[in-house]
Amino acid sequence: MKKETVLQVVKGVILAYAVSAVVLLVLAFLLFQWDVSEGVVRGGIVFAYVFSCFVSGMVVSRCRSGRKYLWGILMGALYYLILLVTSMICNRTVFTSIPGILPALFLCVSGGMLGGMLQAGRRSS
Repeated sequence: MKKETVLQVVKGVILAYAVSAVVLLVLAFLLFQWDVSEGVVRGGIVFAYVFSCFVSGMVVSRCRSGRKYLWGILMGALYYLILLVTSMICNRTVFTSIPGILPALFLCVSGGMLGGMLQAGRRSS
C-alpha cells in the first residue's frame, strides 16, 4: 500500500471518530437538557455509528479510483475494529453481550459501504 493511501485511511478513521464525538456530544446535551428515553439514547448511538462510517467512507472513497464501496467497507470495518478493541480494553466483559457485537459490525460496515457507493459515480479528485 502506498504511503498516501495509508495516510488517507488514517485521516478517514480520525474523521469518523471526530464525527462520532460531535454526535455523541449533541446526544449528551439532549440527555442533560431533557429527560429522553433509553430508546432515544440507543438510537442516537446507532446513528453515531452509521453516520460517522458513512462520512468516512465518502471522504476516503472520493480520493480512490475504482471499487469505492470496498474503501467504504474498509473504513467501516476499521472504525468497528477500533471500537471493539477499545471496548475490550475498557470493559473486559464485552463478549458476554455477543448479540450486540454483530449488529454493530453490520451497521458500521453498511454505513461505510453506503458512503463509498455514493461516491462511485463521481470521478476521483
